[in-house]
Amino acid sequence: MKIIREEKDVKGLPTPNETQSVLTDVLPRRELITCSFVLAFQEDALLLTNLNERGWDIPGGHIEPGETPIEAMIRELYEETGAIIDSPQVLGYERIRLYNKPENYKYPYPDSYMVFYWARIIRLDEFQHTFESNGRGLFGPEDACKVAWVKENPAFYEEGLRRTANDR
Repeated sequence: MKIIREEKDVKGLPTPNETQSVLTDVLPRRELITCSFVLAFQEDALLLTNLNERGWDIPGGHIEPGETPIEAMIRELYEETGAIIDSPQVLGYERIRLYNKPENYKYPYPDSYMVFYWARIIRLDEFQHTFESNGRGLFGPEDACKVAWVKENPAFYEEGLRRTANDR
């Protein structure tokens, strides 16, 4: 386990809060995980989805009732990109800790987690536009490093890329 980033009072979350990003092969307790994402690679190119709300981002999202984190990630990946992956592996997580529980808060409190996987792409089916995503793209290292998510999470990106290269 390696802590790669810690922040306090992150914008977009109820305050006060703190987040901690961790590289690890071990998932947090299942009942505390709310979302799962994947860094999916074709050779050294990172697959991104062009989300209507946020622009280019890694595929993933909320876990539906009855889903495991890996099932949710695979479903979200396909919905947002049309990609099929091989042998996804845990890359790490982001822990979100709130210090005051907001009224009607629907997530675990005080801690909840977003988990991240890495994987190799084995097939790209035809992309279907959705209400959420209007495109997909493969970004080589030079272009990936210009994308907001990668700029904000370079250690996750670099470790995913390293593991993909070592897995060939």
